[in-house]
Amino acid sequence: MRNDKGFSIMELMTVIAALAILSAIAIPGFIGWRNNAQLGRAARDVYSSFQKAKLESVRRNENCGIEFRAAQNDYVIYMDSNANFVFDAGEDVIQTVNWSQYPGVRLDLTQGGGDGLTFANPDFGIFFASDGLPRNSLGGLGSGTVFLTNQSNARQNSVAISTAGNIQINQAG
Repeated sequence: MRNDKGFSIMELMTVIAALAILSAIAIPGFIGWRNNAQLGRAARDVYSSFQKAKLESVRRNENCGIEFRAAQNDYVIYMDSNANFVFDAGEDVIQTVNWSQYPGVRLDLTQGGGDGLTFANPDFGIFFASDGLPRNSLGGLGSGTVFLTNQSNARQNSVAISTAGNIQINQAG
């Protein structure tokens, strides 16, 4: 009498082949979903950073700036205590956000003159005055957009600030 307990090698190979086919179908979709989730998280964090700068400027009754620094691959939120619209040494840094915490996300260099930003002077970013309105580096009303893309370039998000101080996330792709 034979003992028929267990799996035959053919049954085992069939199950492994089926799992391989399902994995081949599912993994690219999962990777795309993950890239889009990171992009959405980065856009929401930029939005939150703008809101934080706006609220801090009103709360502390002084300019609060956000400067995007390509060389350091980050952006910094700081209190512009001398009101010169430039991030100077010794100014109070509220938060520094490094782009590396969003794997696969970067500024969309095809937008905004090649740097992913459309502020009046992208080198200095944007500021919020004590009334909560955005200002540019010249002190006039400011507005602008930060363009983000994921590593597959399949999707872009942007975070825009209007001259009235409204901040919104836009999705494309």
